[in-house]
Amino acid sequence: MIRIMGRTDGGVAIRWTHGVLSAIIEQETTQLMGISQQVFTRHRRNEDGSFDAVYLEFVFFTDLASGAVLETWDNPYTGRTVTVPAQVLGPSRIKIPLSLKVINEPFAMEGIVNTHWLEPLPSHGGDITFNERIDSYVPPMTEDGAPLKFHEVFAFRADSAALADKALAHVPATVDKVNIISWRPWMDMAEIDGATMSRGAGRVITDYDQLPSDLAQNNQIHFPDIVAELDDYLEL
Repeated sequence: MIRIMGRTDGGVAIRWTHGVLSAIIEQETTQLMGISQQVFTRHRRNEDGSFDAVYLEFVFFTDLASGAVLETWDNPYTGRTVTVPAQVLGPSRIKIPLSLKVINEPFAMEGIVNTHWLEPLPSHGGDITFNERIDSYVPPMTEDGAPLKFHEVFAFRADSAALADKALAHVPATVDKVNIISWRPWMDMAEIDGATMSRGAGRVITDYDQLPSDLAQNNQIHFPDIVAELDDYLEL
């Protein structure tokens, strides 16, 4: 699984997805904006077969029509215009034991509840598939704020024949993502009963130059200093 979702030679792997963020209100789903995600990872094997890892995540919210990164968003439910952040999450350091129940502690703030695990799936048609699943609760950031609750699934797929080559530290893989998340605080929708759903698809790569051109361009605009020092941010 590490050779699919990352790499075993100590180098950096990049999991990227392009997708759409939708609102779910009274069982009706409405597309709101695009969402693109990059998860930069480094894994290190321990003597007992477990892995230490570090994750660093970039998230961009984009206009559905043009694909441009949004700086503001006109909320169709409230009529209010809000500021849209480009997000950096992490770096977060975790442990992946042989039980596949990921250890995320210590957390960045008190009150976070997080369940994170890897889920092998039956093999079909010559492919190896598995999920990385996360259930999380983040307490309110402000006195009047709402907590953030989410369930996220990354579904990985790789060719079993490629995995047979033990010399490969990484095997080319696709990744699909779906999550259900309560309103993000910046959306300013606390008075509306609903949630968001994001769906996306992409690949796992080991060469930054293989990123889709729009992601590389957005990175250079919004996070050039981090990109220039990725090795330092992903130090184990």
